[in-house]
Amino acid sequence: MKLRRHVLALVGICLLAWAASAGAQELKIGVVDLGRLINDSPQAERAKTNMASQFAERKNEIESQANTLRQDVERLKRDGSVMSEDGRDKLQASIRDRQRELQMQQSKYNDDVADAEQKEFDRMRSDIRSVIDNYAEEQGYDLILGDSVLYADDAIDVTDEILAQLKQR
Repeated sequence: MKLRRHVLALVGICLLAWAASAGAQELKIGVVDLGRLINDSPQAERAKTNMASQFAERKNEIESQANTLRQDVERLKRDGSVMSEDGRDKLQASIRDRQRELQMQQSKYNDDVADAEQKEFDRMRSDIRSVIDNYAEEQGYDLILGDSVLYADDAIDVTDEILAQLKQR
């Protein structure tokens, strides 16, 4: 009786393995390189351009203030020993106050850039996901894999086709 159960279990496992392998042969599987889609898509290029234009003025202002501050620090080092005590103290205080202000502006700028990048990335990811879903349905794919693929034959890589559809948007 015990032997019969083991034989039935073994037959069942063999049938499941055969059914799984037969079913796997009928699956249509594709692979996409998400990093390449994110970097090479026109949506990514548009996002970079939007970010650059959105933050260019603030970035230039911060860089200008940093340059002016750096010049004053150099002037203090170079001329501090020959300056009046009052003049040197005023310049030191001014440098210290502007350094604090510049650090706060830089920190706020970095936070704003990070927030904007996240919004752009979310929007781009949604577009890419939509194109992949539509492509898979139109082409009859059962499964499209992304980042977790360690190896894929070039024959099942559909990144170029997805990228072409992203360029049409």
